[in-house]
Amino acid sequence: MNPLDTPVTRMVLQYDGSAVRLLQALVTEPLRPRTTKHGKQPAAVLIPRDLRERLGIPEGELLTARQSRLERADGSAAVVVAYVDLNGEAGSRRDQHEVLRVGTRRWYWGEPGGIHRISAWREILTTTNGIAARYTREIFHPDVVPVITPSRERASVRSEFAAPVVRRRLTVTPRARRSGEPVV
Repeated sequence: MNPLDTPVTRMVLQYDGSAVRLLQALVTEPLRPRTTKHGKQPAAVLIPRDLRERLGIPEGELLTARQSRLERADGSAAVVVAYVDLNGEAGSRRDQHEVLRVGTRRWYWGEPGGIHRISAWREILTTTNGIAARYTREIFHPDVVPVITPSRERASVRSEFAAPVVRRRLTVTPRARRSGEPVV
């Protein structure tokens, strides 16, 4: 059984754009962003190795990262969004979004009892004019984007699931080095 096999979950995880409007329709109220972390960290901490290699980003390069929550009016989170700026130019109408991977993981949503709930997630690469602009990881609250949980027996054997998805791959130009010379 695929834990991500509900119509709503497939729709949100495979959508190749900003999921904010979809999530607002699902929770039937506006969602407001709240930044929870902001700073610079090495690329090796922020971006999976295969993507760093694909984009030509050295593992020690310091990148600006931000984590935020899209919250309902009562302050509860509908989604946690972490993104890394790769060149600071994301946000144009010419942006293209590539869903890299989707899956499930346990996540603490701040609910009473310290319960970590199995939640759906996705990773997205945003490009502007063929140049990598942003890497985003989104984790969705299971009350908003449902996850089919296995029976207790299966849950005790395997607490996390992964449902890798292969999507069309955009043509991405590797980033230029700081000196302006292209990465070979």
